[in-house]
Amino acid sequence: MERTMSVILFIHVSAFYILASGSLGWASNQGSLSWCSYIVTPNGTCLNSTSIPCHTIDFYTQTEPRAYFQSNSTFCFMSGIHVLHVGTFTIENLSDITFIGLGSYVQRSLEEKVNEFHFSPNIENDTIITFLEPTAIIQCTNFSGFLFSNITNLSLINLTIANCGADVTNTLLQVHEANPIIDMKPCHYVAILMVNITNLVIETTSIQNSTGYGLMGINVFGQSQMNGSSFVGNNQFVKDNLQLYSPAATYCNDGSNYIARSFYVNSATSGNNVYAGGNAVFVFYQFSNYSAEPVLKISFCLFALGIDGSIGLKNGTTFSIFNSMGTGLGILMPQNAYGISIIITNTIAYGNQAFLGANFNLLVNPASGGIMLSGVYSARGVSWIGGGLYISINPLLPDQNAITLLNSVLSTDYNPDSGIYIIVPNQITASVMVQIEHSTLSSNLVLLSADTGISATGISATINNTLFGATGCSGGIGAFYASLELSNCTFSHTNLYASQSYVEIEDSTFENSLFSANDLYYTHLLLKGNVSYVNNKATVHGGAQYLYNSDLTVTAPANIMFVNNIASYGGAMNVYTKGDNRNCIFHLIDPNGTLESPGIHLYFEGNMADEAGSVLYGGDIDLCYYDCTSTPKYAGCISSGYMVTVFNKTGTYSNNGNTSLMISSDPRSICCCTNTSIDCNAALGPIKTVYPGQTVNIPVITVGQLLGASPDIVLRYTCNVDSDEYHPLTCTVPSLNDQFQQTRQYCTNYSYTAVWNNQVNTTEVFLVPKSAYTESSTYASCATLVSVLPCPFGFVLNQSSQMCTCSSVLLKYNIKCDIGDQRVFRTANIWVGNTSNGILAVHKHCPYDYCIATDISFAVLDDQDTQCAHDRSGVLCGRCKPHLSAMLGSAQCKLCNDNYVWLLIPISIMGVVMVAFLFLLNCTVSVGTLNGLILYTNIIRPGILNLLPTTSQNCFEKLLVVFVDWMNLDLGIETCFYDGMDTYAKTWLELFFPMYLLAMVATIIIGSRWSSKLAWISKRNAVAVLATLVLLSYTALLQSVLTIFSYTHLDEAIEPNIHNPTVWLADGNILYAHGKHIYLLLAGLLILVIFIFPFTSMLLLSPWLQAKSHWRGLQWMIRVKPFIDSYQSPYKDWYRYWPGVHLVIRVVLYVVFTTNQVNDINTNLLACALVVGLYCGMANILSVYKNSFLTILEVLLMTNIVILSTSMLYVNASVDTNNILMTISIACALCIFAVVVAFHSKDLIQSFRKKKLSHVNERVSYESLETTDVQESGKLLKTTNIQESGNIFNYREPLLDDN
Repeated sequence: MERTMSVILFIHVSAFYILASGSLGWASNQGSLSWCSYIVTPNGTCLNSTSIPCHTIDFYTQTEPRAYFQSNSTFCFMSGIHVLHVGTFTIENLSDITFIGLGSYVQRSLEEKVNEFHFSPNIENDTIITFLEPTAIIQCTNFSGFLFSNITNLSLINLTIANCGADVTNTLLQVHEANPIIDMKPCHYVAILMVNITNLVIETTSIQNSTGYGLMGINVFGQSQMNGSSFVGNNQFVKDNLQLYSPAATYCNDGSNYIARSFYVNSATSGNNVYAGGNAVFVFYQFSNYSAEPVLKISFCLFALGIDGSIGLKNGTTFSIFNSMGTGLGILMPQNAYGISIIITNTIAYGNQAFLGANFNLLVNPASGGIMLSGVYSARGVSWIGGGLYISINPLLPDQNAITLLNSVLSTDYNPDSGIYIIVPNQITASVMVQIEHSTLSSNLVLLSADTGISATGISATINNTLFGATGCSGGIGAFYASLELSNCTFSHTNLYASQSYVEIEDSTFENSLFSANDLYYTHLLLKGNVSYVNNKATVHGGAQYLYNSDLTVTAPANIMFVNNIASYGGAMNVYTKGDNRNCIFHLIDPNGTLESPGIHLYFEGNMADEAGSVLYGGDIDLCYYDCTSTPKYAGCISSGYMVTVFNKTGTYSNNGNTSLMISSDPRSICCCTNTSIDCNAALGPIKTVYPGQTVNIPVITVGQLLGASPDIVLRYTCNVDSDEYHPLTCTVPSLNDQFQQTRQYCTNYSYTAVWNNQVNTTEVFLVPKSAYTESSTYASCATLVSVLPCPFGFVLNQSSQMCTCSSVLLKYNIKCDIGDQRVFRTANIWVGNTSNGILAVHKHCPYDYCIATDISFAVLDDQDTQCAHDRSGVLCGRCKPHLSAMLGSAQCKLCNDNYVWLLIPISIMGVVMVAFLFLLNCTVSVGTLNGLILYTNIIRPGILNLLPTTSQNCFEKLLVVFVDWMNLDLGIETCFYDGMDTYAKTWLELFFPMYLLAMVATIIIGSRWSSKLAWISKRNAVAVLATLVLLSYTALLQSVLTIFSYTHLDEAIEPNIHNPTVWLADGNILYAHGKHIYLLLAGLLILVIFIFPFTSMLLLSPWLQAKSHWRGLQWMIRVKPFIDSYQSPYKDWYRYWPGVHLVIRVVLYVVFTTNQVNDINTNLLACALVVGLYCGMANILSVYKNSFLTILEVLLMTNIVILSTSMLYVNASVDTNNILMTISIACALCIFAVVVAFHSKDLIQSFRKKKLSHVNERVSYESLETTDVQESGKLLKTTNIQESGNIFNYREPLLDDN
């Protein structure tokens, strides 16, 4: 942009100088206007001090114009607006005609015009373009304009010509008829049309807003020049009829996305007419009357915002396509016309729009002066081709065909692909010399010759000290059939493309290109000096160079650097020769050097290839060798071996990746991998044993001719092999339509899926790179033997796919299988495994919390215990893993030893302490304070607490759990008694503790008949204590019996049928009612028959049974009357059956809990909420207790259960939330228990105080003590405790009536 600003500033200063020395001089010397032939006034007011004729322009053009417009006439236009009304005003067949404006000028900004032409590109913020607008203005109406014909020495000076445009169609048709080489389409409007003009001068003149063309010159010969003039916004007709334009778009790929750039490609049309226009166009077709070469000089001019110039040029007998062209500046010349010299200096072309060459379009035959553009700034030309500059050359003479571009800036932001086009459309005998120096080209430079062949001489270009930088997504040079020499050039974000050309590069840099920096096809490339390729990135081939059947020559001294270039194949270089008989030629030219010490250095650093060849990739790289005999021949050619040799001898490598990846070619073979090494000579590997459907991974790598990694698609041969001698029997040839696998730059696993073969079970697998595959070829490849076994446990052979799939028993439960690692994927709480007889089995609900409840995968044969929780194993995870023991109090399995049996002593002591506690505090069922608590804990523990997942507990939470466990006659701790204790033994031991407590109390009662000490110790409440322990034991024994009787069915897969064996639910390894389980069943049945059922029936039916105790067979009720009264004493007479209701509630809920094999906590919660809620309502309504305090106590505890159950159901919260709710519930129950204990402790303390105050030393009889205690208890609870004595019948409650 620095260069751009200097050019623009130079234009401003020069234009000002011209105006100051010309127009201002004339304006300041109005008193001496003798040189004026006529004065033109804008409004009829003339100068009084002169006798020169003075009239308006209408007067001169409408009142006998022939009298005024004669040779050697100068028309001086005064400052102001001169309105022309006459239509086409013709001036012809004269000489020395001058139109000159008097007065000053104004400086206008191009941005003002841009606002008028909103369809044109906006001016860049850092670009300031202004032009001079003289104050002597000729303004047209009614489609008026000027026609100058056959005039010698025509000058237009210091004028502004605006809004003109006469219909010159007839004139142009006459030109066309006389000279059919020019195709002038109808409906042309031109502000100033010049035909057959010699020596044209246009200075400081501005032609604006014309309808059609601003200026059209046909056959302007001699020494013509335009200085300091501006042509802005012409083709007013199109501006006023924008709806007639249709937008189009072109796209270019910048490596990440597509960028749309819009421009207009159609001329404005009306019916069958085409309305063309633009700023300025010159057409040359007749040179017969002129011996001197015409010269056209343009300097310090502006061509801006022109739209859609259209003109046709006949080529032979067929007219060319009618395209818009040259709306900035167009110069057209047919092939048979004589040459012209064109010099354009310090000129701006900006924002013009046309199909071809919007800013500059030169279709010419250069004369001896050639074509020179110096200090030119061309920007934002919108075209399909050549938006910045379009030159098409038909040279007639050799050695006179130069095109020179100096100190210029050319860019086309809107379509960088259109760029700069220099074309030689026909074959010629000499080269067109193109010279570009000290310029900046921000768009494509295309050099195109009609000659074909690599030795084409159509264009020979020399480019020095020039920057090629893409403003959008492309740029650089495109050379076709051309010779190109680059020196001290920089290509930034762009590249060099050449086809069938010769390219020489010296001391230049290619950087940040999004394509191959040198993209060459059938081209000779010569490098010398310091050439750098840095940070170029190609999508596929060669980040720095892509040589497609091209020759590369490096001549000394040379330092060629390839740094941080990236491509898929060949990060630095990609040489393609495959499929062509012509070898890849690589020349090393150093007359004073050798291969061992050449004056050439190749440096490679940080180059990367996504696929292969970070430094070099070739199609057939073995064919790339030095050839000093090839054409062209070079003196000092070093001929020594292959191209790779020069890389090893002259190259330096740094951070280009793995050595095996630096140089490679198209894939040629495949090698086996062992661990991380590559072995291309590996023999047949060991046999791999798999199941049908399993995948065999064969580590391989495809390599090129030099054993460099070269990714490719892999084809597979498979051969059936004799399993005894491993001889191939039959082979399958790979199909190109198969689904193939791709290798990488490193060892990659090729996956082969085995299938079952009924004939043989061994297959040999051969792998072949697809790029090298032919059916007739024989390959020594990486072969692997695969032995296929029958389907493993849990799988069956699918007859259609010949692969192993899930067994039917697994599919029944939607269990997924993966033969790859022989694993099954089960969901929820399903158990899958093999039974003791080796048969696959499934159970949809793993019992208790034995299994991991989340989704899990495992090998069903070898790793089925993975699904078990708490270190359990076996069928239904029913036993412990080896060397572990089942723990009392939980489902855990832990280490244990035989010394743990001594724990029976403290456990026995705990039983004594519990009995003593009940004796001393009189916390028995006969008082009634513990009845609600016992029922609460009996429901909470098995129904809810057992189903909550175990989480980390603090000391308080552990205390609460121990409290609940003790109320259920559980130890409250995890323990075992000997090593190897299993679930079977654990069940027997769970029967021990309640039986031990009952036996201990029974011993005390029986012993009290024979020992007065025991009678004194037990005092009056031994029967009540026994009744309390029986109730506690009832719950423990009921749970054990239900566990003993629990069973389930397994689904065993005996293909094709399914067998359903019955196993014990607590330990699925034990068949139900078989073996040792029979003894447990007998024990459970015995407990059920002699205890559970009779005890439940007795308490529930006791009122009726006691009433009928005089019946034979029911007289035993009299003997157990004190025992039954212990349960019934807290209740009103009408509700003495209520203890039996408690037992029925337990039985109902326990049956629900036990049959809930899904372990669904919501089922238990719903049962608790319904049953306990119904019971709570009935107890509250009936008020069954004698003491209302006991009713309130029990209702509170039962309400606690209902609230807890409904809260968990409603909230459906996380485990942590449920544990919090449970903690609150048990804590409330524990508080109630503490109150009850405190109450009974107070009773005990008062009893001891009375004994101390009475100082009675003699022992009070047992009967007196009983009477006293009954009276004291009556005061507190208004109830009576029936106690044991020598003669129980004298102290029991009266029997119910026999009515």
